[in-house]
Amino acid sequence: MMIIILLIGFGIGERLEYDAKFSFLTLGAMTLEVRDTLTYENVHCYHISSVLTSARGLRFLFTIDDTIEVYTSSDSLFPYMFRERINESGYRRASDIFFDRDSHFVNYDDSLIINTTAETRDILSFWYYLRGIPLELGDTILVDVHNARENHKVTCIVQKKEMVKTKAGNYEAILVEPQTEGKGIFGAKGGMQIWYSEVDRIPVQIRASMKFGTVLFRLKEVVN
Repeated sequence: MMIIILLIGFGIGERLEYDAKFSFLTLGAMTLEVRDTLTYENVHCYHISSVLTSARGLRFLFTIDDTIEVYTSSDSLFPYMFRERINESGYRRASDIFFDRDSHFVNYDDSLIINTTAETRDILSFWYYLRGIPLELGDTILVDVHNARENHKVTCIVQKKEMVKTKAGNYEAILVEPQTEGKGIFGAKGGMQIWYSEVDRIPVQIRASMKFGTVLFRLKEVVN
């Protein structure tokens, strides 16, 4: 397995809070948090989580209560365990995924096994990985990502720098656009753009394109 030393570390207890908007409508909120460090399979890891919830005032239309957690090595952010708990308007899904870093496969809790590569990442720590590597304008960064029982080759294009205004402050930011071919996680049925602050490389804004439209996650508060 290739060892990658990240240039930027993440403070334990860092919590990033976002508003989620569709046009002028606030759909809900998202929280990204570096909860703690721990030892997992003799590897020093970060415990990172993402929580997505729908606005209370819209729960007569739909409900979202999704939690994702991942244990990733603290030196290179390679995932070892990925857990998701999805609850969306009555649809529920729960799964635990275990990354075998030595033999290069993922093992699902229903016994499904899928081959991966030595550099495969998950969809959550992938965002944090981009925080810790150099991002130069015009760069193209290739990342292997496993998500929803599929492997994806993700091409991340460093597009430009621009000012992003948020409730947490105004940030000089670097725009990165992950792309995949076909129907992948950022492919024909959707897309994504991530703005990282130049200084602390915080994702200050995330735009996700979906079938029904575009959802904008904009930073509301940073808690350290």
